[in-house]
Amino acid sequence: MKIYALYHIYDDIVEEITYKQIKRIGYFKTKEECRDIIKIFKTYVGFRDYPESCFKIFEYEVGKEYWRKEFLP
Repeated sequence: MKIYALYHIYDDIVEEITYKQIKRIGYFKTKEECRDIIKIFKTYVGFRDYPESCFKIFEYEVGKEYWRKEFLP
């Protein structure tokens, strides 16, 4: 079974330092659900001043590990 994580990601520059801003919006059963949420969220304060390309959909397989390999020698 797959799930889809919806994030809003953009760079924010403060005093010449770039910070990655990441907002996790939620987890959904389909990409279409994510797209429907994007249509709503792109009108909200904190989202509407950024391009729609800042919304990112990530696909995950339920029950699969994604980080273990990153920490093993």
